[in-house]
Amino acid sequence: MDEVSIEQVHADIRRLAARFAETPPIHVLAAARLARDSAYRLLERTRRPAQTSDLYLAAGQACGLMASASFDLGIWEAAEDQARAAHTYADLVDHAGLRAWSRGTQALIAYWTDQPRRAVDLVEAGLDYATPGASAARLHGIRARAWSHLGDRREVTSSLRAADTEIDSAPTGECVDDLSGDFGWGRSLHEACAATSLLRIGDFGAAAARSTTALDAIPDDPYATLVPERAHIDIALGRLGTGHLDATIDALEPVWGTPIPHRRQALTGRLTDLARTLTTSPVAGERPAIDLRDRIEIFNAEASQIRALTAS
Repeated sequence: MDEVSIEQVHADIRRLAARFAETPPIHVLAAARLARDSAYRLLERTRRPAQTSDLYLAAGQACGLMASASFDLGIWEAAEDQARAAHTYADLVDHAGLRAWSRGTQALIAYWTDQPRRAVDLVEAGLDYATPGASAARLHGIRARAWSHLGDRREVTSSLRAADTEIDSAPTGECVDDLSGDFGWGRSLHEACAATSLLRIGDFGAAAARSTTALDAIPDDPYATLVPERAHIDIALGRLGTGHLDATIDALEPVWGTPIPHRRQALTGRLTDLARTLTTSPVAGERPAIDLRDRIEIFNAEASQIRALTAS
């Protein structure tokens, strides 16, 4: 088989990964599935070991993108299956970068589905393959979030320290070969991940500082896959934690214009947490708080309609 066909599959995956943050998840899911199926078809046409290895890697990367898109759509079982498939292909071709990345993605899924202890175990497994720099920083950052869910401040602090050390030493933000976008881990996403961990353990001042740094880092971050609205929600959560309802409402202003197809789980899940916090807040009965909960409900319900169509 000619190499051009294989190169085309890899080029499609590279473009899709690079444009991940700006592409609606449902479109990423469809395009990644096409790339994976193309790799499958080409595998049937060759027995050359080098070509087979290239195509298994492409299939694994495509499954990884499908896992991330399914994650963004809140389709948890599919996301887990696809992340596991990515890891299986990484094992087949002995690709350390994809192994580490897929374990990290599985850990994120476990974290979001209330399995923080499993998330820690998956991170530990991924660190066995992670190279120093961005790959290790990503895993340590995810571990900090898992420990924050478990309420262990000491482990959160230790994990964030390790993550900061790795990102400061990272020559690039690549986690998997020369792929950017969803397979990268730049300063902006690193800082946003740290902010989320600090929020959960109640360190609102440090969380706000990290969220602000994340937003400031976007223009100079070649791996800036952070969705800015996510950081704004974390800032709002921090302000609510300190009892400033007006500041909370102001921080959310950039979020409401997010187009429905772009309303990822990272946004709707955080807004759900904010609404839950509002119900137990001293300001729960005030008109602005009630209006904010209603606005969050509408915002998330509109996103759920898209996800329901995708899941079916």
